[in-house]
Amino acid sequence: MDDTIRKIAVCTDFTSIAQHSFDESLRFAKTINAEVHLVHILNDEKETVVTAEQRMIDVVKQAGELSKGVDIKFVVAEDGNVVDRINEEVNKIDPDYFVVGYQLKKGMDRFFGPNIIKIVQGTKYPVIAIKEDETLDDMKKVLFPLNLNDYARQKTVHTMRLALDLGATIHLVGLAVDFTQNDNKKLKVYLNQIKEQFEKYKIPYVSEWLEGDDETNMAVDYANVNDIDIIAKVFDHNTSLIDMITGSSEDDIVLAKTNIPLYIVKSHEYTVGSWSTMRG
Repeated sequence: MDDTIRKIAVCTDFTSIAQHSFDESLRFAKTINAEVHLVHILNDEKETVVTAEQRMIDVVKQAGELSKGVDIKFVVAEDGNVVDRINEEVNKIDPDYFVVGYQLKKGMDRFFGPNIIKIVQGTKYPVIAIKEDETLDDMKKVLFPLNLNDYARQKTVHTMRLALDLGATIHLVGLAVDFTQNDNKKLKVYLNQIKEQFEKYKIPYVSEWLEGDDETNMAVDYANVNDIDIIAKVFDHNTSLIDMITGSSEDDIVLAKTNIPLYIVKSHEYTVGSWSTMRG
């Protein structure tokens, strides 16, 4: 490992979920020896840089012992479109990881403050999405679900880097959903290609093959049974990610069964034109 300073960006709107995501960022920072950059966008006419920085000091105080030994920097940006401003400031930081807290809610109001989907849409950095009942402490098992979509392999390099940072084992799981014999062959080729990459860089892994009719249920059930600590996902053209985060009523039930953070990498083929189909 070189002497480059590692960085974690985390945004705050001073809510409880934002406090939790900051706290967990501190745990993660200690694991990978990184700075934490706490980002806030002024969005209230009564707020000033001075008052916002004081509230950020309070956020650090509330973290207590977790903040000790971590270099924490404050970023306060002027008012504007909150999501756009967050991503602009994160670009300036150029972090290794971007931690974002979110909540599951019913109906139209699904997210706290800045919309996590729009943040992922606008950032070029890997996002760790975390709910208030999830932790980034002692992550030793990373789930890498793989299907036949070409974009699914695009998370390979990022997931390998995460595993190396954590000293973790990757669980590479092929998800065969209503496959033909030719589909099975193609997915096994994908699996073998990724295994070769893991072996080349000496990354511990286990490989599994699952058959069923619902990828999300298969992945979440596997994660629960095997005590997975974080699930690698790709933000892509279809609705699999938004279903994973917001869900239909059925997916809400699935997510209620697990408390596992998501590691989200944006697909290279993602286009703004697909956004209208992903808003939920």
